[in-house]
Amino acid sequence: MPSNIEVKHLFKYKRLPDNELKFLCLVLYLPVGLVLFILRTILALSVILIGCSLSDTRIIQNVVNKVACLTLGITVTVENPEKKENVEVYVSNNLSIFDHLAVHTATGSVSPGAQMHPALSKGLGLHYFGSQSNADAFKKNVTDFLADQQTPVHFMPEDKITNGKALLKFKTYPFSVTNRVQPICISIERPFLDLSVTTLGSGYWIDVMFYMFSPLTNYKLKFLPSLERKSLAEAEFSEIVRQNIATTMKVETPELSASDLLEFEKRHLVERQRPPPMPRPTIDIEMRRMATQVKEVLPHVPLNAIYKDLSKTRNVDSTITNILEGRVLFVPEQISSTSANPQPSTSVATATNVTPSTSTSDRELFNTAASTFAKSAQERNKSFQERKEQLIANARRRYIEKHNLNIPF
Repeated sequence: MPSNIEVKHLFKYKRLPDNELKFLCLVLYLPVGLVLFILRTILALSVILIGCSLSDTRIIQNVVNKVACLTLGITVTVENPEKKENVEVYVSNNLSIFDHLAVHTATGSVSPGAQMHPALSKGLGLHYFGSQSNADAFKKNVTDFLADQQTPVHFMPEDKITNGKALLKFKTYPFSVTNRVQPICISIERPFLDLSVTTLGSGYWIDVMFYMFSPLTNYKLKFLPSLERKSLAEAEFSEIVRQNIATTMKVETPELSASDLLEFEKRHLVERQRPPPMPRPTIDIEMRRMATQVKEVLPHVPLNAIYKDLSKTRNVDSTITNILEGRVLFVPEQISSTSANPQPSTSVATATNVTPSTSTSDRELFNTAASTFAKSAQERNKSFQERKEQLIANARRRYIEKHNLNIPF
């Protein structure tokens, strides 16, 4: 059955809880979390000091492991410890940056990781097998390690952290080093505070800080029966293991790989950094109606100037007043006698559409400028009202003549 899961569904996008009650609990916990973070930072320094200064012995490795789990607030619960088998390779899903530490605590296995001091790396459940870009050398190092050491190796063949809603296609290299593997199902919960263990675009050290801030991060492990490869190809064997883990966890198995998630993550982060697009101005029906009314009274005023002022005033009379008072800057349009209705255009009409006599008469018709500037505000207001009434009367007269209406002026 095809899966409906898309790449975007496999990420956590928010670190903090959406629930109002849980968010209130987080606010109340904040002072305690800060104190806990400081104490755990001191413990983290002690882990580094112990791992790097003391000899590489099993006792030191166990101490490093215990202190590391305490520093990160990690607890491990195994649902069926009796099902654990002594195999060379364990395989699990991948939910966080410290899955290897949880599996190491329960099985004593090591996972491929960065090169560091032996006591520190083994205490954290890591071992450097070389770069995975050189597949042949990597596989040889793992095979030699399994032959020389009595320590199993833990792989997470999804090769990419997800939110656990589905299981990615497995890489095949873990299934080429041995013929028998034991699958492990991992689930994570943070009681009291619903803080995500990781989010899309989150850095490694940001995740570590939230581990140290959270009161507890509990890993639940469940061992599945071991599986033998027999004569199967690596790809077929990896798919069988994937289906077993997915069936137990009741999640889907889409045809998505780690590279698909990496591509989506890069694209998402680039888009998130782009500035939001400027909204395009929209002209609604009411604005068009008001602009038409202003245009009928003042046909020489371009529509772009009318729209600009109407967007501020939202009133026909106020815009007409602003235009007549000279508060609206514009370049007058030539008035065409053939146009029945004003069109939403800001261009100037061509001279072929308007005769000189018509243009001149229209300019005189709508020229209501005052001959003098009155000294008092009362006189200026009276002059304005008279000019406004004259302008409206002239516009009415022009409209009646234009449409040959039998209406008295």
